Amino acid sequence: MLRLIGVLLLMTGCIGGGWSMKERLKGNLEDLYRMRQILQMFRNEMEYSKAPLPEACGRIGSRAGEPYRKAFFSIQEEMRTNNGESFLTIWERQMGRCMEGLSIAKEDKRVFLDFGSCVGFMDGKMQADAVTEYVHKLDISIKRMEEDMADKCKVITSLSIMGGLMLVIILL
Repeated sequence: MLRLIGVLLLMTGCIGGGWSMKERLKGNLEDLYRMRQILQMFRNEMEYSKAPLPEACGRIGSRAGEPYRKAFFSIQEEMRTNNGESFLTIWERQMGRCMEGLSIAKEDKRVFLDFGSCVGFMDGKMQADAVTEYVHKLDISIKRMEEDMADKCKVITSLSIMGGLMLVIILL
């Protein structure tokens, strides 16, 4: 009886570990979607409302979810106090802090952090075109991740079940 309970608990743990890994992958994809949405909101603010950067950050912050909301309000506040720092410096610092807990690939984080370099130095049309380029880069990452996701989920599920069975066989 104890062996059966042990087998069930071991299998449940292995399958749960696999499920946890799949959820982390899905969370990474959701973070990429959110990053793309934020860049699209910036493009809309630049093209249509032509709002100054602090106001645009406030508007986006009110629509963006956590952890981005707090970062956007911090960017807005720092830009209003006008410490003489460029938007790029403020953006990289605040978004870098914001993205510390996210497990997104380094190159995708770099694309998002580099976005600050295309804002504030050009006219509205050029800024919107630059933002469109950053959105395109994120779209490529999203497409790649979506294609890999199905295969990775199958492999993770198979390995977690097979690993559990292997442990059961070894321990019995």
